[in-house]
Amino acid sequence: MQWLAFARDREGIVVKRADKHFRVTREGFQGGNGIFNLLAQEPSFVTQCLLEASLECDAPEPRSLQEWIRPRKSPILGAGVTFSNSLRERRLETFRAGALIDVEDDGRPTPYDVVYDTANPPEVFFKATDYGHLANDWDIWIRPDGAQDGSFGSSVPEPERVLVVNRMGQIVAQTVGSDTTARQLESLSPLYLPAAKTYLGCTTLSPWLTVYEPALEVVISMEIIRDGQRMYFDEYSSTTMKRSPESLVRHARTLAPGLNGLFEDGFALFTGTGIIPPIDFSLQVGDRVIIDSPQLGRIDATTNVVPYNF
Repeated sequence: MQWLAFARDREGIVVKRADKHFRVTREGFQGGNGIFNLLAQEPSFVTQCLLEASLECDAPEPRSLQEWIRPRKSPILGAGVTFSNSLRERRLETFRAGALIDVEDDGRPTPYDVVYDTANPPEVFFKATDYGHLANDWDIWIRPDGAQDGSFGSSVPEPERVLVVNRMGQIVAQTVGSDTTARQLESLSPLYLPAAKTYLGCTTLSPWLTVYEPALEVVISMEIIRDGQRMYFDEYSSTTMKRSPESLVRHARTLAPGLNGLFEDGFALFTGTGIIPPIDFSLQVGDRVIIDSPQLGRIDATTNVVPYNF
């Protein structure tokens, strides 16, 4: 199947296929809730409607895409330590205890070994639960107080595949995002994970969704440019993920407010990153972060610092 992407602008839902854009005109997919109507449908029905739309006359490329998910109604969750290099770096960060230095892995067990083992539940957490946590797709926001002494510290973008789950608990689409993290703060103690992961503008998402196809490989790359110079580049494949997307969704549903494990307006789930910048790297204000996936879309964002005023 050819990749199908869709997004929302002020006129409704737009489909992108083979670099052409089409309007969804099918009844039931418009109205006040916009994309949420779509997330209330069965995945097969969504695919059918998008395919039908892409056979109609093409439309001009939309200039202004709006947010497709509102964390106040549809929370954004995260899963962590799902790739081997993520486990490796989380282990080393435990030994560093906040220091930005190279250390040797002495083999001691850490909490991250537990969550990496598929015999145990994965790490799942709330990433964004309100409007302010979600940045525009052209912004990466970092904390100004990520070090032990309250100074700037080290922060990094974590490029990840993001699953979009409908109100029935089914994966209906996917996209790319940055699970931006105050890395130094988290390494002080795993108990600082909420503060390191959830703050104003901590989440950046591509405005485009792609129809979910579980059997197809997803490749994600990240490039960081500073003053016109490439500071970092790496990429990874979804095939190297330790857990299946469906298993992550199943455990994420245990965070739902009801016994049925459902979020009434669906949710989005970050699935962990396969890219870890070196310990001596930290984002700086003005850095350009490009997260790109041929299958899922692109983010081209500029780094800013949260201007806390208290």
